[in-house]
Amino acid sequence: MAKRYKCEYMSNNGCIGSCNKEDRLYTTDSDLCAVTASVYDGLPVRCVGQWAEQKIYLLVQYFGIFAQGMSKKWKLNYVEICSGPGRCINRSDKTEFDGTALSVIKREEFKYINKALFFDINDRVVETLNERFANSGITKAKAYVGDYMSSETICSVLRQELTTDSLNLVVIDPTDCSLPFQMIRDIKAVLPKVDFIINVAIWTDYNRNVKNTLTKPSNFSKARSKYSTFIGNDRLYDKITIGMSDLQLRERFLSEYKASFRTEGYSYFDFKIVENFYYIFFASQSDRGIDFWNKATQYEFDGQGALF
Repeated sequence: MAKRYKCEYMSNNGCIGSCNKEDRLYTTDSDLCAVTASVYDGLPVRCVGQWAEQKIYLLVQYFGIFAQGMSKKWKLNYVEICSGPGRCINRSDKTEFDGTALSVIKREEFKYINKALFFDINDRVVETLNERFANSGITKAKAYVGDYMSSETICSVLRQELTTDSLNLVVIDPTDCSLPFQMIRDIKAVLPKVDFIINVAIWTDYNRNVKNTLTKPSNFSKARSKYSTFIGNDRLYDKITIGMSDLQLRERFLSEYKASFRTEGYSYFDFKIVENFYYIFFASQSDRGIDFWNKATQYEFDGQGALF
């Protein structure tokens, strides 16, 4: 029997709806809507596409299974980087709902979590999320300003707040392929027992630009360097050619990404496609982790937030 998780869906008539990328230069500020606030609590909301609900569903589904399944053996922590302010608006239909951060803390299984740490580069986002945590009466969740391009800021908080004997789930949700793999290495050095869920902009960034890096390497040197930095090694451009299909290019990219994770002790991987925009990539050191992932992903998002 499906159990519906509550994302506090509401219609927000202040949203102008269907704003394109050019419109959003004027209607958003760092992805926060500049036109309307939340009808739920009056605080800022993030403008998102229709695929965001699928991503939230998948992450929250896994979180519940992970937290309940490992609660008797481990001290559990949850870490989210690129957290957002906690509430989102789907610009396609003007529907407002909880983002990943609020969805996680409202899950019944959140009671098994020792600490939940959230990071975002935007000061206003962090202030808003902390206000929402306070309004929810949650004391073991806290948001911090942090940029994944500078791992020391984030890792210093992790060292201060978490312990090496804990089991940790780290979710990283960048909008492009700019996350340096060194960030993964640095987190792993601080938290030896950690599983990762990472949003990989495989279509919206890599597939859109990689052939230009092959045909015009001097003009697209920054993008070329970005992909190698994201993957964590320099082998990608030895293994891809301009004659490859988009699918082949994605497969080579993912293969090298996995190879870098293997050097950090990871053996179990999977990914889910979100509407031909992203890969939600999963990496675990444990067969229990991939078992939980398989259970979490066996049911597709049905548009109503069905959790089984």
